[in-house]
Amino acid sequence: MPDDVALVELLHRDLRHVTWPDPETIRATARRRSRRSAALAAASVVVVAALAATLVNRVGAPPPSPPAGGFDGQAEIVAEAMLEPADIPVRTGERLSETGVDEPVRVDDLLQVCAGKQGLSAEEPRSRYSRSQTVMEPPTEPATTVGSVLTQDVHRMQAGAAGRFVDDLEGAVAACGAWRTTGQVYTERGMTGAEVVHRWYVAASGFAGDQALLLRHEVTVPPDETTGRPPGYPMSGDDRLVVRVGDLVTVLIPSGRLRTDVPGAEVTEEQVRQLARVAAERMCVAANPGC
Repeated sequence: MPDDVALVELLHRDLRHVTWPDPETIRATARRRSRRSAALAAASVVVVAALAATLVNRVGAPPPSPPAGGFDGQAEIVAEAMLEPADIPVRTGERLSETGVDEPVRVDDLLQVCAGKQGLSAEEPRSRYSRSQTVMEPPTEPATTVGSVLTQDVHRMQAGAAGRFVDDLEGAVAACGAWRTTGQVYTERGMTGAEVVHRWYVAASGFAGDQALLLRHEVTVPPDETTGRPPGYPMSGDDRLVVRVGDLVTVLIPSGRLRTDVPGAEVTEEQVRQLARVAAERMCVAANPGC
């Protein structure tokens, strides 16, 4: 298989073991380039629009029409549309937040690669506005590097695009029910190449907002022909929650103590679904049309 598939698979697994830098470092570096580019682009639009309005008014003509694709209602996503720490059924620490313009709507990078291999569109749609947050684990004593509990992205999409995005996502999941590729697995002697089978499926749908999906990703390694056992250590999958309310789509990625697929999990799947329902209720204050 192509090297990019193996690379994405390796990153997909290894990122679960990445430790987070301290919050100040994250704030200083997170999306610096994209935010700077977005700010410059937005500033350029404002300057051009203001100049055009000034010139038109000088000659007594009516003001210019709104740009194509405009809509009545809210634009930027308010902070009240995001989940609060009290909504999350485990203890949490600090929240790290970002806003963006023209950001890609990402659910699962590896699923995107698989969809492209099946002949589906590999291009991620982009949102008009977005707001993101990472909810960290509570600090420990003695202080150590902590991981995340949950990441949430809320995207505002063009009229009609949000519903199509969820429908297309279901199509990608259906096409990737059993995707075989070559990946890297952990063994006692380090990393080694092996055939890996990825399976995505919709574990639940329609439980929140206008549309809702609980996407489950499972990873297995076929048994070795010589030993009769899968090479390497067992590989875990993960879940994604995707909820649409009006023109808003949120992607929730439980991690750390909020995951239900780890031994001794603190939460149930129903609690995670309830979290998606609360997220939908929060989004009502910013959705077009509102709830």
